[in-house]
Order: sequence, then C-alpha cells, then structure tokens
Amino acid sequence: MKNREVKTPKVKFSIPNLTAKLPRFWHFKIPLPGGIYMGGGKVVIVSMGTVALGFVASLFLLVSSGDQQITFPMLGAEYNAPNMIGNPIVDREFPADRSQTLQINIPAQTRLDEITLKNISLGKSGLTDSFELTGTSTSDVLTIDELVIKNSEFPSMDWANGNIFLINATSSVIAAGHTFSPTMSSTTNDVVVGSGRGATSYIAEDMVVDRIIIRQSTTGGDVIIGKLILDGVKAWTGGFDADYFEIGTLTLQNVRIGDDGDINSADLVINSSVNSNTINDGVQEEPVFIR
Repeated sequence: MKNREVKTPKVKFSIPNLTAKLPRFWHFKIPLPGGIYMGGGKVVIVSMGTVALGFVASLFLLVSSGDQQITFPMLGAEYNAPNMIGNPIVDREFPADRSQTLQINIPAQTRLDEITLKNISLGKSGLTDSFELTGTSTSDVLTIDELVIKNSEFPSMDWANGNIFLINATSSVIAAGHTFSPTMSSTTNDVVVGSGRGATSYIAEDMVVDRIIIRQSTTGGDVIIGKLILDGVKAWTGGFDADYFEIGTLTLQNVRIGDDGDINSADLVINSSVNSNTINDGVQEEPVFIR
C-alpha cells in the first residue's frame, strides 16, 4: 500500500494597522505677573510641588518658633519640687539681664531623696550670695539627714538660725579666719531620714551659673531631704548663706573659704543662733583670698 500525502490549505491572517491620536489637553498658558507665561503640564506639576514645599517649610517655622520646655537643670528657671519642669525667672538684682540662676523651690511637707550639685562654677559681680539654703522660719525648716560640702570654695560661709546635731569640719578645711560659736545643746535632734522610696532627686553637674538657691517655698511643715551634696562647687564672688535648717550631720571636707586673706576677720562663721550637740573643729586658718 502506498503512502498518500495529505496537504492542508494555508490560511493567512493580516491585522490592519490601527493608529489613533489622543487629544492634547495641555496646550494652555497661565499668565503670571510681569508678563511671564507657564505652558505645559510639567510646569504645572512643578508649581504644585513648590507650593507643597512652601507649606512644609512654613509649618516647620511655626513649630520651631514655639517656646522650648524648661527641664532641670536648665538655667534661668525655678523648679517647684517635686516637678522637673521649670518656669523662667528674672533676677531682681539684674532685671534687664537674662537670668543664669538655678533655683529649687520646695513646698512644706515635701520629701526629696537627694540633691547633688557637682563641678559647678558660681558667681556674678553684684551678687551678695552665690549659694542660698533656707527654710521659712524657725518652725518651718529644711530638715536634712546629711549635708556634705567637699572640694569646694567660697569667699565666705555663714550658718544661722538652725540646729545641727554633729558638725564635722575636717583638717582639710582652710579658712581666712573662722568662728564656731553655736549654742551647745544635748536636746538637739539627730535627724535620720528613712526610706527615699518614691521621693524625687535633683542632680546637676558640670555647669556654670550665677547662683544656686534652695529654699522652702511655703509654710505649714518642714521640708525633708535625705542627702544634700556639694562636690566641686566653687564661687569666685558671693558667699554661702544658710538659714532655718535642721541637719543630722554636717561634713566639711577639702573646703577653702576666704575673701580678704585676713585670718583676724572670720570668713567661716557658725553663729550662736545654731544649736549643736557635737563639734569636731579641725579647721586650719590661712590667709585665703579667693578671687
């Protein structure tokens, strides 16, 4: 049997060449001041982008121009314990100058765990005191378990109207004259502050300020502070002044005090209005003149 060839017919398809033109919508011109014309969609898009950038820039400037929140230990502010947010202040001695004072106001019956001030330079010409520590009266006082002043310098130091159970002035304290004349009293309290759990602490270090003020701001009870430490706090002008306090232990260590180089006029003074149980007086007198 012979093989037979079967031929299939060839079918050709052709697709017509279709062309279409889209209408052009972008042939218009926008008149601008000064005889300038923008034409075409691309320019319109760029213009919209420019408007958006301008809006963002305006928003940024608006946010940037807002007042900055003052947080401890920023200067020129007072902080009402136990808050860490401060309010700007104007120094009464220099109302035209921007304040560089660091001030902590402590309401009556407030408990603080610790206040530590370290490596701070103090002083401004015209100030009487560069460091103030004060209660409001003999019945509303700053009650402090332990107060330590070390590695520090002041032109003068004065303590009045308070109680200190133990005064411990080591032999590393050098003063251009000193007078310790507290009233010795066996009934002076040895202040002991218990747990500081939940109490606020204020810590500031490595700063240059005009002065530091720690004061009781309201009446109706004592302020309680577990520990107050001044370490490397140095003033070239303005004294250290403390009034209306009750302290368990006061320690002075490696402190230099003097504003005139005259050991015959006392620059370190504990007045008779201070009651004390025990005094360890190791102060050395030398003609210290802090400038």
